Amino acid sequence: MKKIPTRAMAVMLVAGFGALSLGFATFGSLPPEAGLHNFDLGSSNHMHRVNQNISDIPWSLNPPTSSKLQAAKPDAILTPDSAYTPDPGNNDDYHCFLLDPKLTRDTFVTATNVKPDQTSIVHHVILFKIGPENASEARAKNQASGGKGWTCFGGSDVGDIRTTANSWLAAWAPGASSQTMPEGVGSLLTKGSLIVMQVHYNLTTGVKPDQTSAELTYAPEGTNLTPTQTILGYAPVEIPCPDGLKTPQCDRQTVLNENVQKYGQRVAFIPLGLLYVCKKKLEDYPKSVGDASEIKTSCEREVKKASTLYAVAAHMHLRGQDIKLELNPGTGRAKTLLHIPKWDFHWQGNYWFKTPLEIVPGDVLRLSCTYDNSLAGQPVLNGVQASPRYITWAEGTTDEMCLSILTAAPKK
Repeated sequence: MKKIPTRAMAVMLVAGFGALSLGFATFGSLPPEAGLHNFDLGSSNHMHRVNQNISDIPWSLNPPTSSKLQAAKPDAILTPDSAYTPDPGNNDDYHCFLLDPKLTRDTFVTATNVKPDQTSIVHHVILFKIGPENASEARAKNQASGGKGWTCFGGSDVGDIRTTANSWLAAWAPGASSQTMPEGVGSLLTKGSLIVMQVHYNLTTGVKPDQTSAELTYAPEGTNLTPTQTILGYAPVEIPCPDGLKTPQCDRQTVLNENVQKYGQRVAFIPLGLLYVCKKKLEDYPKSVGDASEIKTSCEREVKKASTLYAVAAHMHLRGQDIKLELNPGTGRAKTLLHIPKWDFHWQGNYWFKTPLEIVPGDVLRLSCTYDNSLAGQPVLNGVQASPRYITWAEGTTDEMCLSILTAAPKK
């Protein structure tokens, strides 16, 4: 394999982190024995819909002060021109739709509401901001398909790395409702911007035409808000099969080759890039894992820019068991921002800090994940239990990820 320069490797990694397979969801159930820690219920109907989060920072399911700028009706309802029928040849179909909010001024978005059409197949939705400098490219891609959008793994597939890195507007997964920003902050859309709506269709239940839409609420003209960004944290995913199991699907290279066929060449560089940015080697991950019921990974990253944190969320897939995000671990300033010891894929919501948290350069964030790839721990899909296989970071629901999501406002 041709050696890739380290800088180029990091570039390809960032380019692959546009969409991922995540959602800000409120869907699923809380185990009856799970407790609540530093938790403001807000509304009793959330009691059985929340992953337990053991955090040192008091949190709520709702922003600390819902924006007074919220309007009774959305300012924009954005819908693709026609319904899209996912490709039945792909179990996971990622499709991008071009939406035009027709902005004549710079505008702050204070609330979003994604409305899936076919909830049985819509796995997640991400809204990407496309600035006016990339609008012509987005329109050209859409015109090439006759206005039907385009296939897009790892982001909007518009612009360059910088376009992908800071372009998230909102995200959704099954069960989510509208998301309102805290008072004083919003997501900035510049004049002439477009929105690319990426929809991940998981087709294990069949194929149906879908016409998912998005609603946006704007701050009044002249309102000065602090712009927010999404900060992603990640760790390598290297999950072997149980000891003694020898099948083609337990071979790492075989799985990587299959992922390239399914998701494109760019996905091949993500496992290697994750090891690089986390200062790890493949040899750091054991090949002998016993029954594979407790496979761990982690990554530490130093904070480079002072920011205010408003919310935290996490993301793994079906074999995830435990996920934790720590600030300054092993020091006198250590805090657990998020710890979900009994991960439920079907609830991936935002935890809003009751009091926003400040981070400064030199702080360290550590993300840790634990997986169960044992024979007994395999997910059941359409009534059939899956078989163990080697698992790396990839897009599909039956692949895996280790991801933290912070809603933040970087300091100027």
